Amino acid sequence: MPSLATRHEGHVLVIEMQRPLLKNALSRALQHELVSAWQELEGNDDLWIAVLHGVGGVFSVGHDVPELARGEGDEADPEPVTGLFPLELSRPVIAAVEGPCYGLGFELALACDLRIAAEGARFGFPDQHLFTSHKVASVLLPHMASLGIGLDLLFTGKTLDARRAEEVRLVNKIVPEGQALAEGVAAARDMAQRFGSAEAFQKQAIWGFPGLPLSTALNLARRM
Repeated sequence: MPSLATRHEGHVLVIEMQRPLLKNALSRALQHELVSAWQELEGNDDLWIAVLHGVGGVFSVGHDVPELARGEGDEADPEPVTGLFPLELSRPVIAAVEGPCYGLGFELALACDLRIAAEGARFGFPDQHLFTSHKVASVLLPHMASLGIGLDLLFTGKTLDARRAEEVRLVNKIVPEGQALAEGVAAARDMAQRFGSAEAFQKQAIWGFPGLPLSTALNLARRM
């Protein structure tokens, strides 16, 4: 059975991780389905923005640890599948987070462009039995929050509630429990109306600005 479903709401692609009994753990199959969803977003001229969420009041607890333990070959590999993270997409992605957002699921949310969190959301890397490098988080956390916050989360297993995540700039907006998806879709529709096309976002250039010298970034921005 598919672990993921998509639907179109105007120019918005809503992507639902659908493994509620396993807290939307990111099995290899689900990871591949997410890659296909990103391809759907990029390949359809009528889709300008995506909203990603997990059903059952949980975004994702991260790796499917039982699958890793019993798997062979690809299923036993904790390294995320190629293309899982939407960083290279030309179109924005909003993570609508309810409940736990841990491990690989937290990295997936960090790789989205905006994060809307419900009051009960929690973020971090609490799994004591899964030793992975979390390479994407290692790069993004210092850029989005600070090196100190990144080291604290990656090394200690500490988790942040939604309010603290907003304070350290990892969350853009907090909403009441159960409202993250609706708020994410509303934000995506507003963005689509404001920009008028997928190309107008210039997402990839904006992501690249922080790593450039100021003069180079300003010259690039003027040409956009």
